[in-house]
Amino acid sequence: MEQFAIDPTIAYDVVELPSRGIHYANKKKSVRVAYLTASDENILSAQNLIQSNTVIEELLKRKILDKDLPIDDLSDEDRQAILIFLRNTAFGTDYTFYLKDPNTNEEFTAIVDLSEVTFKDFGLTPDEMGEYKYHLSKSSIDITFKFLTKKQLKEIEKIEESWNGIGAAPIVTKQLEMMIKSVASNRDPMNIHNFIEKLPIKDSQEFRKFVRENKPNLDLVKSVTAPSGELVNVEIGFGVEFFRPFYGV
Repeated sequence: MEQFAIDPTIAYDVVELPSRGIHYANKKKSVRVAYLTASDENILSAQNLIQSNTVIEELLKRKILDKDLPIDDLSDEDRQAILIFLRNTAFGTDYTFYLKDPNTNEEFTAIVDLSEVTFKDFGLTPDEMGEYKYHLSKSSIDITFKFLTKKQLKEIEKIEESWNGIGAAPIVTKQLEMMIKSVASNRDPMNIHNFIEKLPIKDSQEFRKFVRENKPNLDLVKSVTAPSGELVNVEIGFGVEFFRPFYGV
């Protein structure tokens, strides 16, 4: 795999990608990411970037050193892993949450250690075409599929945003068409389209649940103990707020 030359004065580390490279043509499993520096504070505190919600995009463009993996193609889980690396190495691993005790309704703070965020287990094995097998129980037929890429997810979002409001936007069927690559070894797109249009809803829901539960990902849900002793689940969120506690420091 081609390695791009990096300025020797730039300090960086290698970040392993939760996706294991399955979304990318080059199958890239890790990426070189530069550490945050004083000059990056300009991005973190830029009001125009904050208001336009583009802080994260600008950081990723600036800090990812490997240029054979376009920022727009990065899967959500890989973006998250890179953001956690940047935050941990710059500001430490403590992430403070402001929560309510479910028993008393009193507010309390809880700290999650981001260094404990791990990859979810991924046990699926692709075939020679990089596709995964799945058996539709109600239809009693085998299909192969691929996980949706970031680009495909954006295409689906555009369909939903631009829909004219007449009838129902074909979001579910479009997702299935993008994922399913063969039906009983038949790879003809029109055959797949017709099959999906008549697919029993039970098969559709079970398949999409299987995809959600088995896609490469980070384990972002953590349990914290409220003052009353009750366990509360919190999910680590991303976006501009991920770095917000450090603005103006």
